[in-house]
Amino acid sequence: MCEDFNMDQTPPNSIASRKSIIVGSSVALVIGATLMILLHETAHAVTGMILGYAHPVQLPFAVDHGPDISDRDHIIALLAGPAFSLGSGVVGVVIDRIVTPFLTRPFWRMVWLWTIFTSIQEGLGYLQISGILQAGDTAQAFALLDAEPIAYILATTLGWICLPLTAWLFAIAIRPMSATLGDKRNLAVWPWMIGTGVLLVLMATYVLLSASFDPSVVMAVLAGALAVGVYAPMSMMFGTQRFGAERSPQMPLPATGGLILLVLLVVANLVLTRGWFWP
Repeated sequence: MCEDFNMDQTPPNSIASRKSIIVGSSVALVIGATLMILLHETAHAVTGMILGYAHPVQLPFAVDHGPDISDRDHIIALLAGPAFSLGSGVVGVVIDRIVTPFLTRPFWRMVWLWTIFTSIQEGLGYLQISGILQAGDTAQAFALLDAEPIAYILATTLGWICLPLTAWLFAIAIRPMSATLGDKRNLAVWPWMIGTGVLLVLMATYVLLSASFDPSVVMAVLAGALAVGVYAPMSMMFGTQRFGAERSPQMPLPATGGLILLVLLVVANLVLTRGWFWP
């Protein structure tokens, strides 16, 4: 007896595996981006302290060094965040190319990859929006420098030129985990859509709960959250038929440790909405 077989049907176990990869990578994106933003703002605060401004106030999305900070020191503190994010992200990519961390632990590998690549995009993102929204760390530094319009144009151009490079590097980074084109989508594209949505909700919540409602700050925060993983869907343009795994990644739903880390990061940011005074 012959039975019709629909080639488009996906076995139930494959559907479950696909869902677990998407959910796992989405949670990993939220963890990685949240951790990156926390480190970014901490870089602002620590730089101000090094420059001699005690007790900076840190929020989940900004740092206040007080009204007495000089323009020179304010510029340095402003640029410290993007410089730290970009520099740490580049170092992370170099490390990843050498040792490929967490290759046998797909969830934690995606936490690692989202952290270092959102760090790169955080640094580049401030360049990308400086000439469009004229908001964010780089644009504020340019304003204090009384920079010419060409500076904004060049910064924005450089940021967008570097975006395809980031996407290409991300494509290389997820290749060792991918056995099919679908694996790449499940690791990068769907998690970008889901994770970005969650991140926008979280960042909007932090802004609403904080004391700062400066429209330019709100615009920069939400634009940053929206763009922080934009390289992920772009990565599908590179090496679509090149794979480094014999089978799809076995990624169960996020481990207890991952969920605990995410909760701790969210709680830390909720505390920061009240303003954290550095000693």
